[in-house]
Amino acid sequence: MYVPAEDTLFLMECTKQYRGTWALEMGVGSGAVAQSLLSNFKNVVGTDIDLASLAYCRGKEEGVMLVCCDAASALRGKFDLVVANPPYLPGDPQADATVHGGLAGIETTIHFIESALPLLSEKEGKMLVIVSSLANSTALDKFVQEKKLKKRVVGEKALFYERLYAVELTF
Repeated sequence: MYVPAEDTLFLMECTKQYRGTWALEMGVGSGAVAQSLLSNFKNVVGTDIDLASLAYCRGKEEGVMLVCCDAASALRGKFDLVVANPPYLPGDPQADATVHGGLAGIETTIHFIESALPLLSEKEGKMLVIVSSLANSTALDKFVQEKKLKKRVVGEKALFYERLYAVELTF
């Protein structure tokens, strides 16, 4: 399970500006972000591939619907907001899948986005993902362009070894 850190708090802060009926957090981890979404959304769903994370959340969080699946693969319906703090550091995910998002650091992020696109409400839906300055942002930009998405940086946080960006994607 991913233990909340600066990136978790950063994502929580960035989500405060969003409101709606349905929100989804992919990779719910400790449940901190999903729980914070309950302040501005009537229904919140959290997914994770890690059963231990879901068991932890179930024992601690109330009001968040939890689903065991990879990204958003088991879900149907439409969401007003989809958020993710995917593993984003370059490196082999087999070394530590909670922080390494692929050799370029962006592969897991792209997988999460692709999984959630069919669930995003086309008129008002927004997706918010955390991206590191250490990851290959060119690959993300190319993917966004291929999918005809709009990309906007809505937040930025400097850490001593990297810069984190909260990237909003819309149709």
